[in-house]
Amino acid sequence: MSESTQLDDSDSKPDDVEELVSEANVEMDVDSVFETYDANSDGKIEHSEYVAKHKAEVESGGVSSFIDRLLDDSPELRGQRLWVMFALSVLLVAAMNAYAMVREPELVKIENLVEHNNEVVSIEGTVLSWVEDPYSSGEDRVNIIIEDDTGVAQLRWYRFGEIPMIGTKVTATGDVIEYNGRLWLQALGSGALSWDESDVPDAPVIAISTIAANPQDFVGDAFTITGYISKPVNPNATFTSLDLRDHPNYGNHEHQMNMIIHSAPGQWLEAGQKVEITAVIEYSQKFLQWTIHTEGPEIRIVRAHEPQATTIGWSNYQTWSYNSGAKVLLVGEISGDEIIESGGDLRACVLNSGDLSSYEGEEVSFGGRLIWSTSYAGWCIDASGSIEVDLIDVSDAENLLGQLSSNPADTLEEVANGTTFLITGVVSGSTLMSETGDTKIIIANAVYPNTLAKMDAYVPVGQHYGWLEEGQPIVANVTVSWNSASSEFQLMVLDMVLTGEPTSANPYDLSDGAPAFYDLNKITSITGNIVTIDGQMYLQKEGGEQKIRINAQFNSIGLNEQHEGLTLKWTGRLIEVPDDVTLAHIYVLDNADVTDEDGNGIADDAEDA
Repeated sequence: MSESTQLDDSDSKPDDVEELVSEANVEMDVDSVFETYDANSDGKIEHSEYVAKHKAEVESGGVSSFIDRLLDDSPELRGQRLWVMFALSVLLVAAMNAYAMVREPELVKIENLVEHNNEVVSIEGTVLSWVEDPYSSGEDRVNIIIEDDTGVAQLRWYRFGEIPMIGTKVTATGDVIEYNGRLWLQALGSGALSWDESDVPDAPVIAISTIAANPQDFVGDAFTITGYISKPVNPNATFTSLDLRDHPNYGNHEHQMNMIIHSAPGQWLEAGQKVEITAVIEYSQKFLQWTIHTEGPEIRIVRAHEPQATTIGWSNYQTWSYNSGAKVLLVGEISGDEIIESGGDLRACVLNSGDLSSYEGEEVSFGGRLIWSTSYAGWCIDASGSIEVDLIDVSDAENLLGQLSSNPADTLEEVANGTTFLITGVVSGSTLMSETGDTKIIIANAVYPNTLAKMDAYVPVGQHYGWLEEGQPIVANVTVSWNSASSEFQLMVLDMVLTGEPTSANPYDLSDGAPAFYDLNKITSITGNIVTIDGQMYLQKEGGEQKIRINAQFNSIGLNEQHEGLTLKWTGRLIEVPDDVTLAHIYVLDNADVTDEDGNGIADDAEDA
């Protein structure tokens, strides 16, 4: 750019500024404004003077006229102006309320809820679980756990409406509440939760074994599954952890999975109950296991399978707590409102059993639900609800084995008539009860060598668990059937009661040689010295070479230094174990221990020595 050009530009700037100032003075000529509107020349422009100047425009009506009336300070218009302002304020408040109602709450991610404290927002996610009346206080409330891809939130819904099934994708709306570092959504009444039919999962029916093979394939999906639960569930229990198995009896199942029941089922669920549930699965990092989650009200009982009551006895009174809440059968003597141990001091109260006066002083089998009573300060058997009182009057039992076996013609008639007999006898031989089907036992009129009659009897699964010992007194309701294959009468046990203690341990002398078949599986006592050969423990005859392998109880006092080298009597179960390498059989005194009746930590044999 040339110097002359720069000079020309600099000279022109003051002219432009003066022109702009000149135009501004014209547009903002205050004197001309006052000449136009200040009619009384008092130096102030009143609203009435402005209205007078624009009278024609005001009289034409419209918004200008309305606003002029509001701004007019004439005394005759002040009352009207107040009413109009009041109406405007009411209209403004109503408009704001209407906007608040029709305004859609902001849809946020669960991880961002902390940014919306005390605001009404919506979240979208999948229902993981819900608990109705979480504190069992009668509160009209449900807690729903909802998960999206950013986190998990709790909806506390008061006066709740319909609750969707687990796995449903929902939209939840509520106030974001923060208290003591905890954050949740809170809602009242219907409308807090919404979903479409397309959001409800299909929940296909699958087997436990299918899930067990690849549990990760079912994460995020709902499914329907059938199985047997491992323990009883109280109708009001809002949270229960148990196992779902593919077999009702423990030890016979091939698969089991941990299951958590959210919310109260509203009915008793028995141990061994067959149920159908709709659930979801997730991995528990806390317990390092896969867990299925379901809702109590959604558990459906399969009535085709009837769970069996557990038989408990006075001898295992210390372990009754394991059956708390379960259906049980207990043999004892009726004494008022109690059932007591025959010839002992233990007792339990009976509840809701009706009039038992006709059984007063008699030994019976009483069935009900085992509960702990605070007022009684002990165990009680409750016969109310769906539990029926199961009473077998032991005193009416007869020794009918001889009659049945000695009169085959009459017995055949009884078979045809389906007659039920109440018999008494003892168990011949020790038998481990099957947990998968009927178990054959032998019932005799007396213990050998006083046996005059005995018959095979088939006991249904669930009537008794574990071992039935040699010489165990028994009372049973039975029917008689004819087995054409074996050409013999057989007893079919309907129910039974163990009425006393089995015979004492069978003494066995190692010098008698190898045990006979009828010695096996019985509780047996053998006297000898503990020796260890090649890391294996044996019980050896004192002064001899005969010995038998022994599996002693790990906490047996007979293994401590005080009893080392002593000849003691060991009691256990004599069993036969096959050896697949040598193709031989080995006899073992299993689960053996010494006797210490006074509990002073010294074996009775050692005290005698």
